[in-house]
Amino acid sequence: MKHLNIMAYCLTGLFALTACESDRDDNPTIKQPTTFQLNISSSEVYDLEANSTIQWGCVAPDYGYSAPLTYSIQINKDDNWTEAEGDTPASYKTLETTYTSTTFDVKTEELNRSLILLNEWYDEATFPSTAEVYVRVQSTLSTTDAYKCYSETMKVNVKPYYTKVSTEPAKLYLVGNHQDWATDGTAPVIIASDEAGTTFSGYAQLNTEFKFMTTTSWNDPNYGGANGTLEQGGGNIAVPKPGFYQVDVNLSKMTYKLQACTWGVVGDATPGGWDSDIQLTYNEESKALEAKATLSGGEIKFRQDGAWSISLGGSLDALVLNGGNIAVNAGTYTIKLYLSDGTYHAELIPEE
Repeated sequence: MKHLNIMAYCLTGLFALTACESDRDDNPTIKQPTTFQLNISSSEVYDLEANSTIQWGCVAPDYGYSAPLTYSIQINKDDNWTEAEGDTPASYKTLETTYTSTTFDVKTEELNRSLILLNEWYDEATFPSTAEVYVRVQSTLSTTDAYKCYSETMKVNVKPYYTKVSTEPAKLYLVGNHQDWATDGTAPVIIASDEAGTTFSGYAQLNTEFKFMTTTSWNDPNYGGANGTLEQGGGNIAVPKPGFYQVDVNLSKMTYKLQACTWGVVGDATPGGWDSDIQLTYNEESKALEAKATLSGGEIKFRQDGAWSISLGGSLDALVLNGGNIAVNAGTYTIKLYLSDGTYHAELIPEE
């Protein structure tokens, strides 16, 4: 019996140790929280012009362990939060700055700009002296975009101020030795995909090093870095090898990604039909991806890396992601695809 009891105690200890091991901080069991509390005054009127920052905060949501979290502030006209669908934008705006603690020093200039864009307060004559805004905070695990959780919504009173706000998307210039470091506005451009101007994507022919510029002046914010991490004012970014790249930037997370890629033309108007691409080659003089090809009457599209995960269609002068097929007439053409000047467009120039 004593031997059995000793064995039982050992097994019990083993199970307890296994249970503890399964809940260690380096191997946690993640819980999905449903909501969390905000620490924002509902009675105070926040004067956005008189203060450079205002302090908001929250109680950390319970993920089951001490998780490193990233918080994003979102604002809305009311408590009806709807996501973007097709050409219809989301009902809310997400502020550019993210936070990793439960205390938020909110930049009033950023909040004011987002309020203007949200409410389309572009006319100074009708600009409100005070306004109500609905606020919530999104939390995510810092190591992944999964496990999103939204706080309670609070109605907050603010005193905004009028300023002219551009509705044009933000852009970054890729200045480097691929264009002799010229700052005359002719560098390749990538465009922001969000109104906050933090997430950018585009294409560029690169040589061996470059930097991101927010304007054509080195006096304004610019970004360098290494190994996918950005640093404001940092060193030149090394390119793995000269070539044509898809370039993605996230200024909230201070990250960048370079992915070498190819582009081609495909369709029933091409010799290879919908199965084989006419490969395009970058022309340094025209700043376009080009090919000379004989087409039959029919339809074409442009696609990246010979696959359909990224394609362009619609119309030649205004290409859109995953757009429709483009009708073409029979003939021999120089095909030019422009992806590096801030707009996606193409030309089919007939051979004379």
